[in-house]
Amino acid sequence: AGFYQVSGAFGYRDQLQDSMNIAMIKPEITREQILTNAKHQFPEGDVLHWWHEKNKFGLRSRYKDDYLWLVYATCEYCRVTGDYKVLDEKVPFVSGPLLADWEEERGMNYNYTKEDATLYDHCLIALTRSMTQMGKNGLPLMGGGDWNDGMNKVGIGGKGTSVWLGFFQYWIIEKFIELSKKYNKKLDVTKFEKALEKLKKALNTVAWEKDYYIRAFFDDGTKLGSQENDECKIDLLSQSFSIITGVAPRENISKILDSVETNLVDKELGIVKLLTPAFQKTKHVPGYIMDYPEGVRENGGQYTHSVAWYIMALIKAGYPDRAYNYYQMINPINRTKDQKTTDIYKVEPYVIAADIYSNKNNPARGGWTWYTGSAGWFYNVGLTEILGFIKEDNKISFKPHLPSGWKSFELEYHYLDTTYKIKVNLTANKEGIILDGEKLNKNYVTIKNDKRVHAVVVNIKG
Repeated sequence: AGFYQVSGAFGYRDQLQDSMNIAMIKPEITREQILTNAKHQFPEGDVLHWWHEKNKFGLRSRYKDDYLWLVYATCEYCRVTGDYKVLDEKVPFVSGPLLADWEEERGMNYNYTKEDATLYDHCLIALTRSMTQMGKNGLPLMGGGDWNDGMNKVGIGGKGTSVWLGFFQYWIIEKFIELSKKYNKKLDVTKFEKALEKLKKALNTVAWEKDYYIRAFFDDGTKLGSQENDECKIDLLSQSFSIITGVAPRENISKILDSVETNLVDKELGIVKLLTPAFQKTKHVPGYIMDYPEGVRENGGQYTHSVAWYIMALIKAGYPDRAYNYYQMINPINRTKDQKTTDIYKVEPYVIAADIYSNKNNPARGGWTWYTGSAGWFYNVGLTEILGFIKEDNKISFKPHLPSGWKSFELEYHYLDTTYKIKVNLTANKEGIILDGEKLNKNYVTIKNDKRVHAVVVNIKG
């Protein structure tokens, strides 16, 4: 629970994102959480949107992204740790009645099945479910919502599709192909490779609209997040993920970023809005997102999760200065530098806020704090995207995307009982890695738990 929401339930996608973002430092927590989440998947592939462990009560819903986070977290965990043995771990399913055709969701008591399956098969079942629930336009069905829970009416009739989920599914399929090849070279991934081609084509035809990607299609085919709309003309998620996934052609990227900068970045308030204009009177009701006032939370305010993804997109597009500026713009310590800014922001300077208002009555006011997965994402973005600290299996490497003016930085990495003190230098002519005074003939450091303190110097042209 948090100060702003009494809960106690475990959120399916929330727990996975929080745990996977610390896989480099606490892999045992990530591993345990992945297996726990796999156990709360139904044999049909869908999952409990949230659950209470003590009384075994949870919510079966029609959200379409939840179960894909199991695949994402598993792929990331295996990549970071090299622990592919986890894929052979056998885990049961959760059992409960199917939703009736007229039901959007149902709270239910659940049990666990006697039947079990490997974690790899749990992931395969989840991804297969997503890939087989597609709309006529070639994009994934939106069902009762995707990452934006508040858009729970867009596709509830069974025909509406999600553009963002199309990008996310594409990303997951790519990661799953890589995972499968490393897990078992004999596995045939042809159907996944073909699905990628088909999905990419659909995203770049039906979802592209002159300067940016739209957000979704309602059950009746009406666009959402389109220049045709009076409200929610543009949504940040589709733009960020089009770049992160590499689906957006190079010639579209500048248009996408210009559209975001013009419409969603508010430098006066120091926020990046999730969408604009906010929902108020539209006849096409997207869901309970309209219950929020204009400019609050998902309804036209900043939803901080999405800013982390936009920063990732900026880095991939080659704009490290802008990415770093926004990273610091969101940093709560920079929103409380004096009494005036503190009085505006109103929440803690030492934890990240889930959202920041654009509402005209409370501009730049912080929303929920503590109780947000955006903290984990900002930690990950700072460490792996900006500083470029990459861990894969027993190797660490460095691909920094630093702002102008930075010449070096230092960090410490604690691997079990061993410490690596690392200094990264941007130099004019020297390249290479020096470990404990010896220059390596490779571009990574092989780490081992020898209970020593190691000195690492990394020289990178820049």
